[in-house]
Amino acid sequence: MATQSIKGSKTEQYILNSYLSETQAYARYIFYAQVADKESYFPVGVIFRETADNEMHHAKVFLKMLENTEMTASTSVDAGFLGTTTANLEVAIREESVGGYDYYMEAAKVAHSEGFDDIASHFEAIATCEKIHHDRFQKFLDMINNGTLWKREKPVTWKCLVCGYTEVGLVPPTKCPGCDHPYQHYIAIEDGYAPAPL
Repeated sequence: MATQSIKGSKTEQYILNSYLSETQAYARYIFYAQVADKESYFPVGVIFRETADNEMHHAKVFLKMLENTEMTASTSVDAGFLGTTTANLEVAIREESVGGYDYYMEAAKVAHSEGFDDIASHFEAIATCEKIHHDRFQKFLDMINNGTLWKREKPVTWKCLVCGYTEVGLVPPTKCPGCDHPYQHYIAIEDGYAPAPL
């Protein structure tokens, strides 16, 4: 990506820290998805998994920027915890803001100052992704807290996460007509559900 070497630059350290942070986020969100499934918040589990996939792709972008050498990291390890789904969403919201958007915008400024404009543009683009993740996690937390995860004031398209059956309405079917799974397996497509392409 860069035509000049990043070795020894501040940008290099930002890239390494970002790579490590994104791989941690991937693992954390997979664990959070498992908690959501156990609590029957299947839509939240799907969103955590989809976000985990995004974070793994971000990690690959950063890994490809690093030059082939061993480095010492200067970042902290996210010890985190596995709480309830609402607690996990709160952690994810904070991480996407402080450890994601804010950090990447700071990294972009450093990269620009060191003449790595292409790397800076990648930091800025990924910061935008993290802002989207933040906003979507906040939306799901709000819906859980106010009881609207499966109840709306205006009709939405509900999709069964098991068989793919869709139905428009204020609430999803109590039991899916296609596969008999309960309503907790439904997600509103309008909530930002965008399954990865095959």
